[in-house]
Amino acid sequence: MFSTLAHYLGGAPAEPDVVPAEIAARTPGGETTTMRRWVLQEHVWTKVLDESGFTGVGVDTLPSPTDAPRSAATLLIRAVRRA
Repeated sequence: MFSTLAHYLGGAPAEPDVVPAEIAARTPGGETTTMRRWVLQEHVWTKVLDESGFTGVGVDTLPSPTDAPRSAATLLIRAVRRA
């Protein structure tokens, strides 16, 4: 089980292909940096996990609790590794 952005902060749609994005972030010390994230559409996550040997893949979209400009919905993804 893991969670990830359902779309980019600011509202841009998730990617239809498996490509990483550099997301602005801050270090624990407050320095500006970037973090590599995969902001993928729901069906892309399902396909990738299935192709990687997972079964029972399920995805739930949790809406953002706020309407702030840099808020985003969250995908909650669960799967079981095939034996």
